[in-house]
Amino acid sequence: MRVQALFLGAALVFAAATTAQAQVVMTMGNGLGYDCFVHAKIGTHAREGVGICNAALDRDVLTRKDRAGTYDNRGVILDSLGRTEEAAADFNKSIELDPSLGDPYVNLGAMLIKKGQHEEALSKINKGLGLGMAYVHIGYYNRAVAEQMLGRYKEAYYDYKKALELEPSFKMASERLKDFTVTRKPAQAPG
Repeated sequence: MRVQALFLGAALVFAAATTAQAQVVMTMGNGLGYDCFVHAKIGTHAREGVGICNAALDRDVLTRKDRAGTYDNRGVILDSLGRTEEAAADFNKSIELDPSLGDPYVNLGAMLIKKGQHEEALSKINKGLGLGMAYVHIGYYNRAVAEQMLGRYKEAYYDYKKALELEPSFKMASERLKDFTVTRKPAQAPG
């Protein structure tokens, strides 16, 4: 099977570049760290969420893993506020604290996509997928965005499909798949 991408102009390419998704890290228990996770997951009241995450980092007694998760979750919220550089710094801090978490690598990859650094984004996303993550469909989606921006349409197509397979109601992946037309390469005649 050969996959061809049909683009609707520069606007579509720009839209694909800016739709990478950040994702949350699950934090166990209760307290401000957990409240930070909830704000990042739900995505509402972002400014309040940043304040709660700040308080968790300042006042909660967190394990190293939960502290890393809280930085990642605050980064997700900062990204939703358009504060990409601060979000990237939080994802880097999360990785520094616990390099075994896959989510901050994928989230950092999303920030790199937004900056147009697609090869580096792909590297980070692949590392995050390899480590495992809470919402794997977002990892595949972000990888597909980076691949599409790099002109690797076949790989992007299959990663969008994988994201949709993992989360059938993931509208962003189903929308991106509309950019592709799949054709079969005719079989060559024998002889």
